[in-house]
Amino acid sequence: MIIKEGKMLRLTPFIAAFVVTLAPVVTKAAVESDLPANGSLDRAAVAHLIQGITTELRAGYVLQTEGEKAAEVLEGALAAKAYDKIADTDAFASKLTTQLQDLTGDSHVRVIAGSPFAQPTPSSVPPSPDLLASRLDTKTGYIKLKRFPPPEDFKPAIDKAMHDLVDTSAMIIDIRGNGGGHPASVAYLASFFLPAGMPVHLNDLIWRNRGTSTFRTEQFWSSATPVTYIDKPVYVLVSSKTYSAAEEFAYDMQVLRRATIVGEGTRGGANPGGLNDLGFGVFVVIPTGKARNPMTKTNWGGTGVQPDIRVAADLAQETAVALADEHLPRQR
Repeated sequence: MIIKEGKMLRLTPFIAAFVVTLAPVVTKAAVESDLPANGSLDRAAVAHLIQGITTELRAGYVLQTEGEKAAEVLEGALAAKAYDKIADTDAFASKLTTQLQDLTGDSHVRVIAGSPFAQPTPSSVPPSPDLLASRLDTKTGYIKLKRFPPPEDFKPAIDKAMHDLVDTSAMIIDIRGNGGGHPASVAYLASFFLPAGMPVHLNDLIWRNRGTSTFRTEQFWSSATPVTYIDKPVYVLVSSKTYSAAEEFAYDMQVLRRATIVGEGTRGGANPGGLNDLGFGVFVVIPTGKARNPMTKTNWGGTGVQPDIRVAADLAQETAVALADEHLPRQR
């Protein structure tokens, strides 16, 4: 559920994490009623936007110390007229995103020009499916995931894919271009590769209670699945474009020693957050949560998931297939 409080959007944790993955690909949309007549941002508008960002940094950012420091820097820059030459919302969003990510070291912090909720212009090219499943040969299953949609959409698709491939001897999960999504869907996918009847604690999201220095914990555990895929090799393909919830899947499987990670180091985004409407067609994403693995007590933020087998992204699939071929004869 999304609740509007004036100009500020409040999102449930799962929706917030999902919306963050949409932010890099949204197009500028119409929230133009607040813009000055000439379509550009004047000093008053910029001051309003900076105030909105600093308010969110102080009230909601999960990394409180970094949030306070970033807010002070933005206020100092505003006072020094560092933003006076900004002409429009796109330029403002680009400059503030770079500045905030430099200040916090957090790639989930970003400023967006245009509403992510606006309907994009229809394309003549149909969108490709979020999930593709096939057999690379008679013994190797292959599942490619573009993102992790909410469980109600993800479960039927992944249930069918795993049912169709359960008789293979090795599985490749390709998340090289996966930008993230819903953490509950990540936990459900991992469940197929873990023993049935023994719930495994996979991940925690630590959420800051808004306007306070207190936090709450949301736990994610493995759950029952229609079929299981245990005691067989699993290879997870990653790249520098693998991000957020997709990184969590690779990280969880690596920590549990349930998969071999193949490819490049991932982007390193571990802090989900909500989307806030600042007015003037500008939105800001301020992470209000952070991932914490129950075994390592940390996450992949800033460093990314480091593969077990490091190869260029375009060589990851053939490398995994070769690894599977080497392993499988010893199982017969």
